[in-house]
Amino acid sequence: MKRIILLCTFVVMTANVCAQKANVKKLKTKIEYASTPVNLDFGNLEVDKVQELRDLIEPALTHPESEAMPELWKYATRMKLHDMNEMLKERAANNNEFKDLAAFFTNQADIVSYAEKYIQLLNTPDAKGKYSMKEEEREKERVMWQQYTSNPRNNLFIGASNLVYSNPDVTVKLLEAYYNSFDNPIYADLNLKETDPYYKEGTYIQATALKAIGGNMDKVVELWKQSFDSKNGPLACQDLINYYKEKGDTENEAKTYEMAYEKYPEQLVFGVNIAQNKVLERKYDEAIKICDDVIARMKDGTVQSTDDNGNTIEAAKYPYYFRAIALYNQEKYEEAYNAFEEAVEYKSDYYDCIIGAGNTAARIASMNKDKKAVADKWYGNAIKYYEMARETDPGKSDDWGYPLYASYYNSGNMQKANALKKYAK
Repeated sequence: MKRIILLCTFVVMTANVCAQKANVKKLKTKIEYASTPVNLDFGNLEVDKVQELRDLIEPALTHPESEAMPELWKYATRMKLHDMNEMLKERAANNNEFKDLAAFFTNQADIVSYAEKYIQLLNTPDAKGKYSMKEEEREKERVMWQQYTSNPRNNLFIGASNLVYSNPDVTVKLLEAYYNSFDNPIYADLNLKETDPYYKEGTYIQATALKAIGGNMDKVVELWKQSFDSKNGPLACQDLINYYKEKGDTENEAKTYEMAYEKYPEQLVFGVNIAQNKVLERKYDEAIKICDDVIARMKDGTVQSTDDNGNTIEAAKYPYYFRAIALYNQEKYEEAYNAFEEAVEYKSDYYDCIIGAGNTAARIASMNKDKKAVADKWYGNAIKYYEMARETDPGKSDDWGYPLYASYYNSGNMQKANALKKYAK
């Protein structure tokens, strides 16, 4: 029984190979007929003739003999150019909207890949060392196909940028064709690695798409690292940091933060995160040093700390906050208070620093209970910031309610204290 099944499988496979071979042979007889259109896009052929050629070309491309048939790939490219023009016509009739955007960009990748195959085979001698065309003719073909495929090639990066989140599978294919084109003989004279402005930008998109489809993470990490010198470098660094964090690889996470902080001095996020990590590790001196450096960068304009309208961005408050926390944990309370106060002066609605200033002032006051004048001064500072916290976020009375009551009470202002007595419970 097993032999019969194996025999049937062999018969089916043999039949498929024969069918493909028949298509190749049949196509050879059609090449001369297919070359009659003046346009390279099959535009002069009737619809049924285009389909007839498609039925021959598509199966033939997978046959081993296709590797010795440059003309096959030439007409396969023409067929794809024809399909492209049809899609563009359809788009024009549909308010400039593609019916299937992914299909259009996939078509662009096929055009570039098929044309590359054609020129490659055209410049490959046969077993006897002969070429199907003279060198001058082959060069003319290369230049001509460079012209016909330039726009499709440019569209590969555009398509990948548009589809990276909605269709990462197609994005991977587009960028594969895009990066293969840098070694494509059609564009040999263009020095694309130096002249293409997107050469370094595509690696980050490629990494994003590959990760989305569950691709090899070693390759994704390699692509992130290749992206460091591109405009997307900071994003690639952050993605790599997040990857190490998810893996629990704290050593590489910390190293990447340090590298990113040095490489992208204008990016606030890396310095802030290093400072936060140093605080969590109780390396307070290191945290303070990083915070001081980030604050200095913000003040001299190296780090962007405002939006396009001149408003302070949210992240700009954190260097002040982590600096104050580090000082507080070192029991340098007056320095911590000054740091919290500076943060509030920098961003007046920063609730955590407002509460921090109040709590620090109250702590200093309680440490000086035997020095009434000193204690009253610091209770006054505590009241100032607790009242500010109350005004900033009235709903967070768990933070400011009792401390505010206690500060009024301890400073001897019983009228205010009694008004807040509900928070004394």
